[in-house]
Amino acid sequence: MSLQALVLTLFSGLFFLLGFIVVRFVKAKKELSILATSLALIIMLGMLFFDLVPEIIELTAALNGSKSYKILITLLFIGLGALILKVFDLFLPHHHHHHKDENDNLKEHNSHLFHIGFILAISLVLHNILEGMSLYIIATESFGAGVLMMLGVSLHNLPLGIEVASNMELSKQGRKMQWGMMALLSLSSFVGGLVLFFLGSSLSDVPLFFLVCIACGMILYIALFELLREIFNYRNNRFTYFGISLGFILLFLMTFFE
Repeated sequence: MSLQALVLTLFSGLFFLLGFIVVRFVKAKKELSILATSLALIIMLGMLFFDLVPEIIELTAALNGSKSYKILITLLFIGLGALILKVFDLFLPHHHHHHKDENDNLKEHNSHLFHIGFILAISLVLHNILEGMSLYIIATESFGAGVLMMLGVSLHNLPLGIEVASNMELSKQGRKMQWGMMALLSLSSFVGGLVLFFLGSSLSDVPLFFLVCIACGMILYIALFELLREIFNYRNNRFTYFGISLGFILLFLMTFFE
């Protein structure tokens, strides 16, 4: 059963690879990027409110202290996750839009999209390691439940893989790193399962709580300070609303696989 559970974590991560393949065969990359960005925002907000936040609330039971103390610790580590990505911002190339001539605007825009794809990938790697651990634990207890969870996780991973790939594809710098990011994202869930495969599912709730809070902060930072800003820039584009609508449809479908 442990080996079967490990295989499920590998399958869930491979949907990132499918997202990268889709981008490779689509010519309208700008339109795909706008659609994928809008879709990713809805999926990530759904991930926050229906996955991470309930898990954090459940894990706070493992902490000792008052309710106020638990809330403070939770907020601190969520803030730490956001701060980690903010630090990444400081070391990445400048990516903000400036009003220059058309060629400069295009370069700035492509750099901004690469930036979003890069830090989105970084945040998702940690999230997927934790998600891979959760999937592994559930699948070892019930393989059928693990299959259903794997399908739900895959519905997350496919549009997010498209989002990362489509944004990074638009810059030359992105092309150099795209396959490396693809491999890292595709295997991150498997890494989480592999850790528990060797540890025997012995990760306690307290360190898991801290890791989930950090992952939550990263996802929150991406959703509010990167994806939302990019969507606002294309608020008059029909692909923005196509992506938002598709995101809500996917979230609705995911309720049948959990």
